Amino acid sequence: MLVTFLASAIKGSYQVYFLDLANSFGMGRGNFALTGAIFGLSIGLVSPVVGWVCDRYGAVNTILSGAVAASFVFLALAMTQSYWLFLILYGFMAAYAFAAMTFVPLGLLIDKIFSEQNKGMAFAAITNGTAIGFMVLSPLWVWLNEFVSWSQVSLGISAAFVLLVIPCVIWLSQVFPHKPSPEYPPKSEVQEYPLIQELTKAPFLLLAISFAGCGVSMAYIDVHLVPLIQDRLAGVETQTQILATTLSSLGAAELLGAFIVGWILRFSKPALLLAALYGVRGLSLLLILNSSTLVNFLSFSILFGLTYMGTVIITSLMCLQIYGEKIKGKMFGFLFLIHQLAVFATVWLGGIAFDMTQSYQLVTLGVSSFCFASVIAGLILHWVFQQTESPKWN
Repeated sequence: MLVTFLASAIKGSYQVYFLDLANSFGMGRGNFALTGAIFGLSIGLVSPVVGWVCDRYGAVNTILSGAVAASFVFLALAMTQSYWLFLILYGFMAAYAFAAMTFVPLGLLIDKIFSEQNKGMAFAAITNGTAIGFMVLSPLWVWLNEFVSWSQVSLGISAAFVLLVIPCVIWLSQVFPHKPSPEYPPKSEVQEYPLIQELTKAPFLLLAISFAGCGVSMAYIDVHLVPLIQDRLAGVETQTQILATTLSSLGAAELLGAFIVGWILRFSKPALLLAALYGVRGLSLLLILNSSTLVNFLSFSILFGLTYMGTVIITSLMCLQIYGEKIKGKMFGFLFLIHQLAVFATVWLGGIAFDMTQSYQLVTLGVSSFCFASVIAGLILHWVFQQTESPKWN
C-alpha cells in the first residue's frame, strides 16, 4: 500500500501542476498535454516488458527497479528547464517507474501470495494505496500549488522514494524472495501458449475493448479533470476547497469501491459486474457535462470513485482465469498496452479539443460514450463466457 500510495504522486503531482507547467514552458494545453499523453502511451508500451521482467525476475525486484527509477526521475525533473528533457524524463522514464510499481507486478505478486478466494479482496486492499493517494496527496498538491514550486515538490517526491519506498521494497524482497524455475523458459510451454494467436481471439479483444474504456476515463481524471474544475470555478473564492474536496472524495470512494468490488466478486459474474461498473462510470460523467456546482462535482467523484479500481481488479482476475499463471503477466501486459493507447489518445486529443473549442464539454461527452461502449463489450464477454464449458477459453 505504501508503494501504490507514493506511486500515485507520479501522476497526481503532474495533474495538479499541469497548468503551471504548461505556462512555465510557454505552451498551450494541447501541446503540453503531449507530455502526459506520451507518459500514458509509454506505460502501455513498457507493460508487456514489465510483465516479462516479472515472469523472469520476480514481481518484487520489478517494483524495486521502479522505485529507483522514480527517485532519479523526480530529482532530474526538479532541475530541468528544458521542455524536451521534461518530455523524456516524465514521458518515458517516469512511465517505466509507474508501470513497474503498479498493476502488472502487484497482480502477479498477489496471485502468488493469496488464495483464489481472497485474490480480489487482496488486490483491492493493496492497490488502495492509490485511493489513499487521492484522499491525502491530491489535496496536498492543491494546497502546495498555491505557494510551492514544481521543483520543490519534485525534490520532495524524490526524497520520499529514497527514504521510504526503496528500503521497504528491499525488505519485501527478503520476505518474498523470487524463486526462478530451473526450467525457464521451457520450449514446450512456449509452443503451448502461442501469444500472437491469443491476441486475435474473442476473449482478448473483448477484454481489450472494455479495458480501453478504463484507460479513456482514467486519463480524463488524471489530466483533464483538474483544469476543467479550475476553468468552471475561475474567480470563485472557494475554488481551491471545492477542487480539493472533489479529489479527496474521489479517493475515498475509490477506497470503498475497491473493497465492495472485491467482496461482490466472491459470488457474482465478473463480466456482468464489469459492465455495470462502466455503466455507472459513464453516467457519472454526464453529471459534470455542463455543471459547475459542488453538489454535482461531489456526486460525480463519489460515483466515479466507486468504480475506479474495480475495472482493473476484475480485468486482472479475468485475465488470470482465462490464461493461467504461466502467461498471465504477458497477456495482462498486452491488455495494459491497449489501456495506455487509450490514455494517450484521450490526453492528447482532449487537450487539442479544448484548444479548439475552449471547453471540455466535447471531451467529457466522448469519454462517457466510450464507457458505454465498454458496457456492451462486458455484456458480450459475459455471453461468450457462458457459452464455454471451462473457465479457460481456448
